[in-house]
Order: sequence, then C-alpha cells, then structure tokens
Amino acid sequence: MNIKSQQLGDRSFSRHLVARQFQRSRRKRMIIMGLMLTSMVDMFSLLVIFLLQTFSASPELAVVAKGLTLPQSVTSREMKDAPVLAISEAGIYLDQKFVGLTEDLLDQPEPLMNRLAELREIWQKSHPKQNFPGEITVQADQAVSSAVVSRFMGMLPGQAFGSIQMAVIGAGGRG
Repeated sequence: MNIKSQQLGDRSFSRHLVARQFQRSRRKRMIIMGLMLTSMVDMFSLLVIFLLQTFSASPELAVVAKGLTLPQSVTSREMKDAPVLAISEAGIYLDQKFVGLTEDLLDQPEPLMNRLAELREIWQKSHPKQNFPGEITVQADQAVSSAVVSRFMGMLPGQAFGSIQMAVIGAGGRG
C-alpha cells in the first residue's frame, strides 16, 4: 500500500483553520436565526389575536368636532358610516373640514351646498352602479338652538341627503 503524504504549507493549514472556524460560526448563526424567526412568528400571532379581539365592525368611534357637546338621548341606535355635518355656534364643519361661520352660512348657504354636491359626486364616481343612499350624520352642539339645526337639516334634502341621522349621547354613554 502506497500512501502519498502531502506536506501542508503554512498557507494551506491557515486556510483550513479559517474555513473550519467559518463553518462553526455559520452553524451558530443558523441556530440563532431559527430562534429569532420563532420569536417573530409568536409575536405576530399575538398581534393578530389582539387585533381580532379588539376589532369592531361597527363605526362606533365617531369623531366629535372640537368644542362640541352632543345632546343626551334616552334611545339610540348604532351609527351608520356616513359623512358628518357638525353644527356649532362658532362654525359648520363637513367631515372635519371647516365650511364657514354658522351665521354666514344661514344667510348664504352656497359654500355648504357646493361641498355637499362634491361629496355626492365623489361617492357616485366611486360607486358607479349603485344609487346614492343620501345618508348623513348631523352633530349639533347643545348650545345651538333647534331652529338653527332644523334650518341646516332643511338644506340637506336639496343635495339629495334625505337620510339624516342625529349624533347623540345614548343611554349607554356612547355617541
């Protein structure tokens, strides 16, 4: 039996040691990466469970305009998802965007009518094969007289918003 012996030079041996060290560190990194992936999957599982538990299909988180106090009510229903017209003594807001001062809009309602027409057109463009439902939510401050609120509510059907719901604080304390 003839076995050839090779002489390993300094460079060959050092390459061998570096390669061996790299293989060991690679094994350690693979184990660590596996543990990190498991932790991440656990974290995402907990996040999904938390979101499913806290998700509500009803739009009960209605944004009340700043400085607005909603009236109390004995009866209430869940709110529908619709544009919000906020009426306060200081001004009128449509979907949280300032439209004008209350007194000015009572005299010249064109800015409000134009904004309502824009909302209707946007809805019709995004739902081309459906009839416009004409739903709108009115948030009126307690300090505003009922005559002012009814004048604004009387303007809404002129822009095809015939289904008007009032935002109130119900018996359970929610708006």
